[in-house]
Amino acid sequence: DEGWESSKCSKSDLESLVKQGFLPSKSIIQWRPALGDARPYENTGEIVGFLPYFERGLGLPCSNFFSGLLYYYGIQLHHLTPNSFVHISVFVHLCEAFLGIEPHFELFCHLFHLKPQPSSTRLDVVGGAGIQLRQRMDRVYIPYKLSQKVIDWKPRWFYVENHGNSLPPILAGPPVQRAEWLKKPIDMSQIPELLEMIASLKQKGISGEAVAFDWMKRRIQPLQARVTFG
Repeated sequence: DEGWESSKCSKSDLESLVKQGFLPSKSIIQWRPALGDARPYENTGEIVGFLPYFERGLGLPCSNFFSGLLYYYGIQLHHLTPNSFVHISVFVHLCEAFLGIEPHFELFCHLFHLKPQPSSTRLDVVGGAGIQLRQRMDRVYIPYKLSQKVIDWKPRWFYVENHGNSLPPILAGPPVQRAEWLKKPIDMSQIPELLEMIASLKQKGISGEAVAFDWMKRRIQPLQARVTFG
């Protein structure tokens, strides 16, 4: 399947991720390196993870909110760009730890959309869909800067067990655009109040960097299934 690059992710790379607290131990989530594999095998009961995903807030087993987004957009884990995880992680932890609510699906759809990568006529198999802030939403959302481009991330993939089948299985091909990628929420009833709360946080100087620092300081993976919210 064109679009995959041979995996350069070794056992030591994964063990380093475990030591940093980004990835649970092998005995808990059954990961294994894919070093040298040209593309992932299908129908193994596993999914493909990329190291930069976990460095940006992904945790396994993943939360219902995150897996729900994948099913709503009709995409697989490897279709997302690394910076997509920054957007989702900041949003989730902002909701939980700063707004005091569960991650709010309608608010997310109001603020963000899914954009084909690199273009609407040619979608990459790996990283072919990117979460992006909607036009002019930077006026109402907390500010933060993204890395312009995450370099050399596509060969950094490995296998991990699909716990409880919470994530879509590996299938061939790039993501397929759906109406949901651009769709705005139908229920807007709570959004004005939530935007007012976000505006208040902005006035107090809360930024995306502050939100990320908070989850890192507390050793939380925002997109991991947890007993208690942030």
